[in-house]
Amino acid sequence: MTTAPVKLLIDEQIEELPEFMAVPSDRVLMVFKGATWEDALHSAELASIENVHAWSRRACLCGEWTITYEVKV
Repeated sequence: MTTAPVKLLIDEQIEELPEFMAVPSDRVLMVFKGATWEDALHSAELASIENVHAWSRRACLCGEWTITYEVKV
C-alpha cells in the first residue's frame, strides 16, 4: 500500500473525527452489503460472524442494505 503524496480532504476529516465516533484501537469494522436486509445478514453469516443480529450500525441507502460489526482484533 502506498501513501498519497498530498493530504486529501477525507484524510483531514478523519483526523478531526470526534473521539466518541472513533473505532476503539482494539477493534476493526467489518461491513457487509446486500440488496435486502436478509442478504446483508447472510453475507455476515458467510464471513463467520457468530451473532449476525449483534450489528453495531445499519443503513439502507438507495435500496442497498449495509450492516457493520465492531470486531475485537
